[in-house]
Amino acid sequence: MRFTKRDMEMIGYLKDYDEVDLSAMSEFLEVSVKTLRNQLKSLAEAMEEYGVSIQFLSGSRVRIQGHEKFIDVMNMSIPRFEMEFERRFLLLLTLHDDFLIIQDIADQLLVSKSYAEKQLSAIMKKYPDDIQSQRHYGIRYAGSQDKRRALFVRILFPYLFGEDYEAALRQFHELHFPILDYFTEDQMGRAKEALRLFRQMQWFRFTDESMQQLFLYVLFLARQRDSGNPEKPGKVDERFLEDFDFEGLEEWLRQLCMQLRLPDTREEIRYLYFLLLSLRKQKIVAQEQILEKMYCPVREILQGIYERLRVDLSQDEDLIEGLSGHIYTSVLRGDRLEVESDFYMVTSMKRQYPFGFEMAAIAADYISDMYNLTMKDDDLIYLAIHFQAAIERIKDREEKTRIVIICHFGAAAARLIRSKIERKIPDARVVGMYSLQEFMQIPEPDCDCIVTTERLVSCDLPVVYVSMALPEREMKKISECIREIQVTRLLKMNILEAIIVPVEDETAAGAIETMVCPLTEEEYVEEGYLSTVLEREKISSTSMCYIAMPHGNPAMVESTRLVIGRMKNPVNWDGAKVYCAFLFAVSADVLKNQPMAFNTFYRVLANPDVEEKIRRLQADNDLPDEVFRQRLFQIFQILR
Repeated sequence: MRFTKRDMEMIGYLKDYDEVDLSAMSEFLEVSVKTLRNQLKSLAEAMEEYGVSIQFLSGSRVRIQGHEKFIDVMNMSIPRFEMEFERRFLLLLTLHDDFLIIQDIADQLLVSKSYAEKQLSAIMKKYPDDIQSQRHYGIRYAGSQDKRRALFVRILFPYLFGEDYEAALRQFHELHFPILDYFTEDQMGRAKEALRLFRQMQWFRFTDESMQQLFLYVLFLARQRDSGNPEKPGKVDERFLEDFDFEGLEEWLRQLCMQLRLPDTREEIRYLYFLLLSLRKQKIVAQEQILEKMYCPVREILQGIYERLRVDLSQDEDLIEGLSGHIYTSVLRGDRLEVESDFYMVTSMKRQYPFGFEMAAIAADYISDMYNLTMKDDDLIYLAIHFQAAIERIKDREEKTRIVIICHFGAAAARLIRSKIERKIPDARVVGMYSLQEFMQIPEPDCDCIVTTERLVSCDLPVVYVSMALPEREMKKISECIREIQVTRLLKMNILEAIIVPVEDETAAGAIETMVCPLTEEEYVEEGYLSTVLEREKISSTSMCYIAMPHGNPAMVESTRLVIGRMKNPVNWDGAKVYCAFLFAVSADVLKNQPMAFNTFYRVLANPDVEEKIRRLQADNDLPDEVFRQRLFQIFQILR
């Protein structure tokens, strides 16, 4: 079956919850509860194939089970996503060099002529430079050969999956568009052989995403060669190609084109050379040269992150190497090989790794200034991955919860408990192991919590009692204790002292201005802070589902404060319906001393269950601020 746009919206919503209130979901999707219930019943049958269960409960609620299978659902549902007319039309144009009349377009796309005419009018206004309409002749694609190839790959790329690309195209043929009518088995075979050769080449090792794109590029080139189309790609910037000497690569490409019967003019060889350098890679032989070339830009970005967030990453060699390769490739690629961002991946990254995503947004701002290049969400994801890995390395060194073990079975038993805790709970670090008598001699233990096999008479620190065997249920108790400590630290960020403001403006920009106003008036932030919050939103929206988490430059914050904006009516915030916004104006000094404060605060807020509870809380507009503050505090307490 094909998934419709509504199916995808429902899947994206359901994957974050164990139980869902249909009234909230219907409001979010802007349909009635009755309509939503019927649509969910139809979707539930399809989801059963993947091992995901949607159970209807009393009180207009549904329970979702099998969350571990959602990754399969998301990977497989995109290729089954119903293809819009615009994409099918553009794909049709890329596969035809000549004019097509509207009746032929309608026939090939299985729609009526009147429907095609109505849709084409809007599409041609959207692509005035790339689509040509000529009376008595029809419509044709008039963009450059480079843009034609890139468009072909961009349209088909989301529909490739797994390792068998031919099988993916067969499914695409059956569900969306008769793609196999345009390519022969021989052309498919040449594209597959190209991938085999690319995997063996000595200069690069490509990501899976890049291999998928290469398959589509070679497939298109094979068809172009067989059709006799003499059109050549545009001239590439030779300066980039001459930055590094990949000795023998150009001759290797020439042999590849001859062997696979691909276009082999000088322009085509240089085009392929550019293509290989531009696609994302896992490894490149010229890494040292790239590090040297990108030294200044990467250092400037890391300095900017330090100035804004007070996190020093300048000594993280793994990060510097990863950023150098990624930024160089992104700048070289520009907007010539654009692929579509995975909306669900972007949302997930914002939820799980807010600090990494924030660093990516700062980096994107610098890249825009340096290279006049706007980083798309797809690039932000990759940048966030690099930064989050660096953050995790910091956490490994500094941010772990410190545990003391008290064990009456002896040193060997204590070491066994220590080994098990540190292996299974990455956020924990054992800082001491004692007998009860030894521990009683310590006046002020320097730790966050105590794990003990012995009963303590009194202790001001959190205590978890365990047995020598330390079964899974006791490990869970330790994890819950650590979580409680982290949330307790969060609550110390003055949730109960937050500034609460009513927001009547129904735009995101207006809401932000309302929230920044008390900070400026009380001189918690400098005058220009508002513009930094608005600029941050332009890079990538801070909205989630029901909440938004705007923030600005910490260097302009004099005193850390939290502002909570309560919306009179839900604000359309980049497609989300925002009931509450949390503006955490954190100072550079706080970030210097507590580098994970930002990450902890926003990660807890980005929990879908927390969002849902906040939505319900704010739905009662008549709730006094003090009651709202207390109940919000209780929501966080429940997490403990």
